[in-house]
Amino acid sequence: MIKEINLFDIFIAPFAGYMAIALVIFLPLRYYFDRIQLQRFVWHRALFDMAVYVIILSLVGLIF
Repeated sequence: MIKEINLFDIFIAPFAGYMAIALVIFLPLRYYFDRIQLQRFVWHRALFDMAVYVIILSLVGLIF
């Protein structure tokens, strides 16, 4: 059974923790994509960023 995260006596759903972990992984990856100028090959930057974030979030969910 999935347990809630107790943060200073406030219970948070585990999914919020997964989202935070995915964000920590996503931000340096986005910076790396900017450095190699990946946006030249991407049609819609915001859509691409959201898709990469969802993929990372799914992988974090599968791992934990």
